[in-house]
Amino acid sequence: MLGMCFARKKGYHWYRELLFAKGDRGMAVNGSLRGLRAIVRDLNAAHPNRREFMRLTLAALLGFAGRDPAVGMASNAREMWVLPRESLSLADQVVSVTLQGLVNRRAPRIWMREGSAYQTVLDQLEREGVRIRPVNTAKELLSRFRSHAKGAILCRINTPSLNAATSLCGLREAVALDESLAPLAEELHLPVLMDVRGWDDRKVFNEYRDRLGRGVTVQQTPEGARIGCVRDFAVAHNAFTYFTTDEQFCTEVVKAFGPNTSEYGSGALPSGLGEYPWFCALSRGNGSGVATDWSSNLSALEKLPAKRLIRPRGPEVSREDHVRYVAFVMTDGDNVQWLCGGFVGDARFWSSPLRGQFPFTWGLSPMLAVVAPRVLEYLYATARKEEGFITGPGEPGCSFLHLQPDPRSLARYSEPKLRKADMPVLSVINTNEGDLAEAAPLMDIPFAEGVLYQDYSPYNRHGGKDYWRRGKPCVSFKFMLWEGNGEGDMNPQELAQAIGGMPTDPFRDEYSYALVAVHAWSWAEMGGPLEAVRRTIAQLPSNTRVITADQMVGLMRRNLGGQGGELR
Repeated sequence: MLGMCFARKKGYHWYRELLFAKGDRGMAVNGSLRGLRAIVRDLNAAHPNRREFMRLTLAALLGFAGRDPAVGMASNAREMWVLPRESLSLADQVVSVTLQGLVNRRAPRIWMREGSAYQTVLDQLEREGVRIRPVNTAKELLSRFRSHAKGAILCRINTPSLNAATSLCGLREAVALDESLAPLAEELHLPVLMDVRGWDDRKVFNEYRDRLGRGVTVQQTPEGARIGCVRDFAVAHNAFTYFTTDEQFCTEVVKAFGPNTSEYGSGALPSGLGEYPWFCALSRGNGSGVATDWSSNLSALEKLPAKRLIRPRGPEVSREDHVRYVAFVMTDGDNVQWLCGGFVGDARFWSSPLRGQFPFTWGLSPMLAVVAPRVLEYLYATARKEEGFITGPGEPGCSFLHLQPDPRSLARYSEPKLRKADMPVLSVINTNEGDLAEAAPLMDIPFAEGVLYQDYSPYNRHGGKDYWRRGKPCVSFKFMLWEGNGEGDMNPQELAQAIGGMPTDPFRDEYSYALVAVHAWSWAEMGGPLEAVRRTIAQLPSNTRVITADQMVGLMRRNLGGQGGELR
C-alpha cells in the first residue's frame, strides 16, 4: 500500500518504472506482484485514468483474479441489438459505432449486421438463446441506449476532427456526432460536451495522450466508405485514433502508447503512409499493425466467450528417404478484416470445394484469439484433416524484425496470444536487408516450434535457406505461386518443374524441403489460388510429398534438427 501512496503522489508512470527496475531489487516476487506486473504489461487494456489503474493495481495486490485483455475478454450476451451498418449514412454510422463502443465496454449488446463470418457468429448467438433485437436507425439505437452516453462530441466527417472525436469518446463517455446531426442531440437532450471541429490528431495527442489507453492505437482514415469501421473498438479501448502520412509521427505515437503497441486499422491505404512505410514506422516504435480498417463489431467479438482454441493437428508425417517435401501456404493471413469478412464465404478460400482434396496451410492472425475468438474457433471447428495452420506474417501483428529496437520484448508480448490461439508455428515478414537469424527471439519462445521466414519483396528472396536455433528451424520460402508479380513468380507448370528439380535427400539436405507462398489475390480467372495449387500438384513427380507447413517443421526437426550448427 505504500507503493500505492507513492503512485498517487507521482503518477502511475513512476510506479510502473519502479516495478520494472533492473533486477527488481528489494521486491519479493510473489503471486501478487506477478498479478500486478500482468496488469501493467497488459497493454491491450484501456486505463483511461489513474483511478482505473489504481483500481486494477489494488485488485492484483489483494489477489483478485481478473481477466487478461492481452489474451481476450469474456462476457455472456443475453440480447443483441442489431443495426444494418451499410444501409446507414456515414454520419449515422459514426454515431452508432461510437455508441456501440461505449455500450459494449460492459457487455456485448450492439451488433452491426454484416455478412460472412459476422453473420455466422450472429447465427450462433441466436441458436444459443441470445435475443436478437433488430434496429433500423441510429436515432432508434441512441434512444434505447441514451443512458450510456453522457453527451456528444461535435465533429465534421471527412476531416481530421472525426478522429479527434473518436479518440475522446471513450474518455468523455460520449458519442461522436457529425455537425449534420446536431438537431438529433437536441431532440434526445444529449448535451454537446466538446466541439472539436477544427481539431487534428496532433492536438489530441499533445493534450490528452497521458489519459488515453495504453498498448492500443487505431489508425483509420476519416474520409470515405470505411469511416464507420473499427471505431467501436477504438472507443471501447479508449484508444488514440489518427491518420497520418508522417512516418515519424506514426513511430512517435506507437512509442508513446507502448511498449509493444498494437495498431489497429491501417496506415497502408494509398491516401496514408502506404504499406511498407507503415510497417517501418510501427517496427521502429517496437509495435505491430493489425489490419482492421474494414472491420466491424470487434468491441462485441472480443467479449463473446469461445471454447478453448485447439488447432487441428494432422498426423505425423512418415519419415522417408529419396523424396522431397513441399508445403503450400496461403499469403495475407495477417489480414483480420478479411478473415472476419469475406474470407469465410468466398469460394476461392474457405468455401472452396477443393478444400480437403490435398494438404494445404492457412496463415491466420493470432490476434483473432484476442479480438475475434469466435471466428478462430469456427475456422478450427470447420477445418479439414488435410489442412494446417500457422500464424499470419508477424507476431502479434505485422512488424519488421530488422527494425525493431527491442525484438525480445515484442516476442515476449506475443507469447500469450500465440498460446491462446494455439499456433506454435510462426510466420514472420522482414525487410529485404534483414536475415533469418533475426527471428531468434521468436524461436526462443518455449511454445514456438519453428518459424517460416518471408522477405518483403519478393517473399522468397532467401530461396529456401534455413537457420537453426535450439533444435528449431527458421525456414525461408523457396517458391511463389503468384500471377504477374514479376520477380520470382511462377505459374503451376513452372512451379511443378522447379519442384521436380529439388534434391531428394531429406535426412541430410535442407533443400529437399520447400515452402511455397500461394498469393491470395492471384489466379481469379483460373478459379482462385487453390485451383492453381491443384494444377501444380497434378504435375509433380511421384517422389514428391505434399504436406502442411506445420507438418514440415515437425519433420525437419526430426530429420535434421540433431545435426548441430545454427546456419545451413
